[in-house]
Amino acid sequence: MRRLNLVIADTDEGYVRNVVNHLMTNYLDKLRVSSFTRRELLYDFLSGLNKVDVLLISPDMYSKDLPIDSDTKVFLLTKGEPSSKGAGIDYVDKHQVGDEFVNKLVGMFFEGEVEKKEEPVVMESIAGKNVADEDNTGEDITVEDISGEDTVVEEEPFRDVETKVVAIYSPIGGSGKTTVAVNSAVHCAKKGLEVFYLNLENFQSTPLYFNCKKERNLSELLRCLKQGRNVAAKIRQIKQKDADYGVHYFVPPENVVDLKEMDSDEINVLINAFRSMRFYDIVIVDMSSELDDKNIALLNSADEVIMVLAQDAVSNVKAEYVSEQLEKHLAGHGLNLSGKLTVALNKYNFHMALEVDTVCIDGEVVSVYLSFVPGMTAVKGIAQMADIQGDFGAGIEELMGKYIKL
Repeated sequence: MRRLNLVIADTDEGYVRNVVNHLMTNYLDKLRVSSFTRRELLYDFLSGLNKVDVLLISPDMYSKDLPIDSDTKVFLLTKGEPSSKGAGIDYVDKHQVGDEFVNKLVGMFFEGEVEKKEEPVVMESIAGKNVADEDNTGEDITVEDISGEDTVVEEEPFRDVETKVVAIYSPIGGSGKTTVAVNSAVHCAKKGLEVFYLNLENFQSTPLYFNCKKERNLSELLRCLKQGRNVAAKIRQIKQKDADYGVHYFVPPENVVDLKEMDSDEINVLINAFRSMRFYDIVIVDMSSELDDKNIALLNSADEVIMVLAQDAVSNVKAEYVSEQLEKHLAGHGLNLSGKLTVALNKYNFHMALEVDTVCIDGEVVSVYLSFVPGMTAVKGIAQMADIQGDFGAGIEELMGKYIKL
């Protein structure tokens, strides 16, 4: 059964984000979702060679002159009864675009092919809030794993927060990007925030900082993404939590190939799943150094991007090259870093020449300096690394203070 091409068009950005998060998290196997909050972009999309099966559109974006095919099913998104505008068109209450509505849509197009959707014990409503199971005792609950085995999952306390996704990227090996990412996660957790350290490097150093002896690992989640199953539920099942600082993380995948096969659509689904959980205050994404489609999608979907450079001539040359490449992606691939990019200089030593003082990436220059700490690379284990005092710690606090209220 092919996936339905569904378009959501509404000027309410918060509503569109929540609906898309819900649909992409729970119906990746049934729907291919596009969304628009600006009329001109919607009309450009519809005017192209894009097949649309279902269009959900708000009255303020609707027009009788919509450039759609005759077989496109149009629903007017309303609050209660529709107004005279769009009279004669099917409508749906915008707050009822949930599981029941999606199953009816799929049944409309693929009658006889639809299987009943099994819901996890804890799932997201259309507003992105957690809906607890009726037996809400506060004890551990058991949910069915996609492998058919029963898995005990710790029930999390109810939270309803806007999750901020911060992607930490560097085009240069040895810049200390992971050190910055881990210390940023620990810093936020020590301030009382719920933090997830999401390492998406091909070759991960997570075991250097966290206990990674558990059997469940990131490969499970990557298979879940391929299968289009409930990603948020899988995150809850396989995540680990650092006992000292409370940072959540994944054990690295069984095989590096699993991560290399991840595509840009799956990146978007994964990030949307974290947002739809509405549990974590911040997700720190430790990125690989490639500037491929997967990382472009990650940079685009993140709320904030930190570019980590080092204080040397290599960083200067590579940063200039990356700046040129980013400009090409900005122009040709819809990448938008406007207002969300911070350039940080790691291993800063004021006694040395500042090789990267002229670097400008998408209009941003170095604005945060993270001091060089002798012996940093020799430190094994998160306890010592995260407890480093002085200028480096002050730099981390300045860096994270830019993104979230601590």
